[in-house]
Amino acid sequence: MVSERALQVLNKTGGEGGNPLSASFGSDAVDDTSLGARVRRLEALRAIDDLIADLGRAFDAGPSAEALRPLFTADARFVIDRYGTLEGCDGIAEGVAGNAESGFCWTLHYLVSPRVALTTGDETAEVEFYLWEIATAVSGKAYWIGGRYEALAVVDGEAWRFSHLELKADVISHYPQGWTSKPEILANA
Repeated sequence: MVSERALQVLNKTGGEGGNPLSASFGSDAVDDTSLGARVRRLEALRAIDDLIADLGRAFDAGPSAEALRPLFTADARFVIDRYGTLEGCDGIAEGVAGNAESGFCWTLHYLVSPRVALTTGDETAEVEFYLWEIATAVSGKAYWIGGRYEALAVVDGEAWRFSHLELKADVISHYPQGWTSKPEILANA
């Protein structure tokens, strides 16, 4: 959050009329109120980026129920393509973590190219991002997984959380060669 003092400093160092943006954008530049609103929107966008990053890390940490739980609202819903739906932050956290025993036991998620549309009031956002993942199933088989997530993120208390998350998988493909260890030197790759 930008403090009132920081906004005062910005105004004193700005262009015409004390507006820090007027020197660059002319006399139609934003006033102090909209500057604060813009900063809040940027902070919301950054927090949603962090939420997406935390989701990938939580998936890849076991997955970790403890890391997943705070990413979802108490009444959240997670639709996993045609494979099932998990509900509530506890149900989602335990369900995803439990998948390591019967589904994928190792994953590496790349959650990329987020598109975020904040609603008026900046308390909810429609979010979409791509998934590229490599995974190992409990069976030992390696898989490539690709698709996208569609989500609704909301301010819940002091944090942004997912209230709805849906995986729309386009590719879940077995990789027969499987994963190998890194070579000792790149010349041996």
